[in-house]
Amino acid sequence: MVSTLDLPRPGKAALPYAALAFAALALDADPRLPWLAGAAGAVLFAAAGTIRTARARHELAAVRRTADRLIVHNPRSRDASDLVRWRCNELTTRTKRESLRRDVESVLRSLDPARLPSASPLKRPAARGSRDLFVALATRLGDEKPVAARGILLAQGLLRDPASPLYADDADTLLAPALRRVTGALEP
Repeated sequence: MVSTLDLPRPGKAALPYAALAFAALALDADPRLPWLAGAAGAVLFAAAGTIRTARARHELAAVRRTADRLIVHNPRSRDASDLVRWRCNELTTRTKRESLRRDVESVLRSLDPARLPSASPLKRPAARGSRDLFVALATRLGDEKPVAARGILLAQGLLRDPASPLYADDADTLLAPALRRVTGALEP
């Protein structure tokens, strides 16, 4: 299926400017021109390329956030648009799953009672009580069965959002249901 999406491509956004920067440097090969002309042109084109890449990254992040909102808040929309399908495919890659699994395993390692307390805002006592649910989440992320993008987004929110139950003061009551919800949402 051919995608009709015209997504920002940060890597390609700067290519024309890189070519212009090299062309400006080529001006230095002519001994009749001052070397500063080529160097200044190259620096200006490189700066423009850097700005263009940053803008494309910002636009791509905004597109991803929009798709993420659709996936999380309207789960039945996964087949509704090319944008949602693209984002679902991006979220459910093996690389993304492995990265998220490593994040869960990092939380599990931090729950070890032998570790000294740290400045981490993680609510360790509540998390220790949900250790089996964390293990189940890590196992599900690591297995070969397909996962739903919504579950990936919910897991990312649980692990990375400072307002998630993992870091909340009332983690004792909120964390276990949140982990069950995330693990359940991974099922396609």
